[in-house]
Amino acid sequence: MSIDGNDVTAAVQGARAELRGRQIVDAAIGLMQEKGSNAVSMQAIATSAGVSVGLLYKYFSDKEQILLAAITRVLGAFRDRVPRAIEGIEDPVIRVTEAFTEFCRAVDDHRHAVVLTYRESRSLSRDGLTEIQRQELETLSPLIDAVRGAADAGDLRDVPHELFAYDLLVLAHTWALKHWYFHAQGLSVDEYVQQQVRTVVRGALTDEAATRLDG
Repeated sequence: MSIDGNDVTAAVQGARAELRGRQIVDAAIGLMQEKGSNAVSMQAIATSAGVSVGLLYKYFSDKEQILLAAITRVLGAFRDRVPRAIEGIEDPVIRVTEAFTEFCRAVDDHRHAVVLTYRESRSLSRDGLTEIQRQELETLSPLIDAVRGAADAGDLRDVPHELFAYDLLVLAHTWALKHWYFHAQGLSVDEYVQQQVRTVVRGALTDEAATRLDG
């Protein structure tokens, strides 16, 4: 099978563009977390990313686009990783705990962007905020489905499944928001997950389901 040189060139250019876009977003996340988005200029982002302002504008038209890209990256990690983590797991309780675990691990991998999302979302335009809210609902669906499955199987106490899923989402985000404290306590992300599963998740389970979890 022959390889088209144009296809190879396009693939290399696409990979280079993706890498450069990620480089710009990473630089912006660092600056915005330190100074706030309003205090960060496009010139400062370009300088930190090691690119010209002209090149920066080829990727992003303004700071909101960069902020949206940072938030979308985090939500995309949740959307992609959680379904993979629970694929093929039959036990509804284990599906919930594994979905929550992967959420927390994804948060750990994108801690700075998660904190930035909480702090800077208010600076987004109405359209930008609406888009992020849409993506967040889409991202949460696998966790809601896992909790709903446990509820349908009779494994949960009288707990509203969507509210419980949001509780777990907030707990996952808390790992990033209060990471300074958990780090000072010597907790790893997996130890944090284990403690939350033993307290919050286990407390929502029926006695029989809790026994399966302990086993």
